[in-house]
Amino acid sequence: MAKEIEKKFLVDKDKLPELKNGKHYIQGYLSTNPHIRFRVINDLVIITIKSFKENKSVRNEWEFKNKMSKTEISELLKLSVSKPIEKSRYEVGYEKLIWEIDVYQGMNEGLITVDVELEDIIQEINFPIWARKDMDITNDPKYFNVNLGNNPYSKWNNKQ
Repeated sequence: MAKEIEKKFLVDKDKLPELKNGKHYIQGYLSTNPHIRFRVINDLVIITIKSFKENKSVRNEWEFKNKMSKTEISELLKLSVSKPIEKSRYEVGYEKLIWEIDVYQGMNEGLITVDVELEDIIQEINFPIWARKDMDITNDPKYFNVNLGNNPYSKWNNKQ
């Protein structure tokens, strides 16, 4: 079991560098408590179980990987408790950290977020110019991927 300490921010798309070598994900959830998430990357399916700790930035995490046929993936998608989302993920190194930029597609097109994993909850972060440190969305439920399936970004009135 790994511990995950992660923060999530909005991105200023006009300041982003050119993004290369992204991975396309289809992501859905089998449960919300605990979070049981699946990600489909081509024929690879990654099942992740996350249990929240004292705050939503720190959680236990277990991950399982398996290759599946298109038929199996199709059946898995039907089990999702919310509409699966699609996004492309790009990894960008900055100041000894890996920043994972998610460019959402489909009904969430226009939304771009970035996750950064930390070693400690109080770790100092030096932000790249494109990461909006004033827009920490780590604990904002409307930006949770599980919620973006049922309440997509394209339907929000007050987009930030």
